[in-house]
This record gives sequence, structure tokens and C-alpha cells, in this order.
Amino acid sequence: MATTTAITITAFLALILVGMINALAVPRPDKSLEIHKLGAQDLVKRNITVGTQQLDLNIDPDIVNPNCGGVYLANINVQFAPDPFYLTAACNKVLSYIGGPKGNKDVDVVFACLAQPTSGSGDRDIKVILNTQANFVLDGSQSGTQNIPANMEITSENDNFFLSTSVDIGVKVNSGAGKVTFQYIYC
Repeated sequence: MATTTAITITAFLALILVGMINALAVPRPDKSLEIHKLGAQDLVKRNITVGTQQLDLNIDPDIVNPNCGGVYLANINVQFAPDPFYLTAACNKVLSYIGGPKGNKDVDVVFACLAQPTSGSGDRDIKVILNTQANFVLDGSQSGTQNIPANMEITSENDNFFLSTSVDIGVKVNSGAGKVTFQYIYC
């Protein structure tokens, strides 16, 4: 019995040794991979830039002083679309759904507020629901477009489409007239 066990162990060790010899016999390339060569750097730079550009959507007509829970008829159209490679996956889906770089969709824009009902369901199948941070402060003395962080949901029952992503809403403030104009969605 002891002899059989010794032979089994010896055979097992011999198999391991043969496996190690085969593993050591794998030929190595003449040169090692150099990550710092030009071609590899281009690939690294390109991968770093994924998701670094934004999709600019225009809200037409502009929505002035929207009410919390309000539903507004609008057309969402692409103002600027970079190469889809540079967009995040969610923003690329938005671009595809709207119809590409020159696309547009007639939608109901819904301004959602925490724990408040909307003023109806709207007339259109496609809903763009914008949920901004509560009590976000805009600088009334600043001219130009200011950004409000928000969450955007796009939903369509007819197309069986739903998407949720973080965006910025581009607004213009006219403190003299008491107007806040919602013009853009930056994805």
C-alpha cells in the first residue's frame, strides 16, 4: 500500500515537473510591448477622452419661469452633437433616440418637483422630465447662460423607451424683468 502511494505521489510530481518545463518553454517575443510608443499613446489618449464632450439640445420654444409640476409643449432638437464616441453611453442613446446630429422630437417637457404632483399628463407620448435640485440659486447679476444640475428622464410608451441620466439645464436670468428662461439641455 505504501509503495502504491509513493508511486502515485512520484507520478504526480513528475506530471507537475513536466508541466513546469512546458510552461518555461513558451517562446518570448524579441521585444517587450512598449506602451510609450506613439500608437499606444494615441489609443490611451483616445480612451481618456471617452465621455468628455457634451450633447447640446435646444428647447424650442424657450420655457420662461416654469412652474413646479408644469407640463410644456416643446420641440427638443440637437444644437451640437460631437462624434458619438466622445459621449457617455446614456447621452449617445439620447442622440440616437432624437434622430442623430440633426434630429428633433416633439415632446412634453415636465418640470418635476419633489413631492409635488404635475399639472396633468400632457398631450404627447414622449415626455422629457426634468428634476432639478431644490432651491438652486442662480446669480441674477451674471449675464449669459448659467447651468442648473438636473436629472433628465425621457420616456415614450409608443416606442417602449426609457432613459434616465444626469444633465445640466442652460438657463438665462433677467433679474430686471424677473425672468428665468430655460433654453438648453447639456448631456
